[in-house]
Amino acid sequence: MKRIGRKHRNKRSVSKVVTGMLFGSVLGATIGWLTAPTSGAEMRHRIKGEAMGVRERAKTAVGNVESRARALATEVNENVTDVNESVTRP
Repeated sequence: MKRIGRKHRNKRSVSKVVTGMLFGSVLGATIGWLTAPTSGAEMRHRIKGEAMGVRERAKTAVGNVESRARALATEVNENVTDVNESVTRP
């Protein structure tokens, strides 16, 4: 009988875990929707509203990151200029 290598066993274990997670996620979502206390139209409206809120928060976060990146780039450029000037002076 062939012996199964450790690497092959690990791959099978990982695939079982991933399959179980996917199955559990689908099953949980299905049960959640079937037992939800609101109608489908109301649930879709609520999900759409929450998605829009997440979208707005993401836009704000992107704007904050961009402005901080610009500020850091300006600071780095100023520091490079200062270092460059101090190195070029005798």
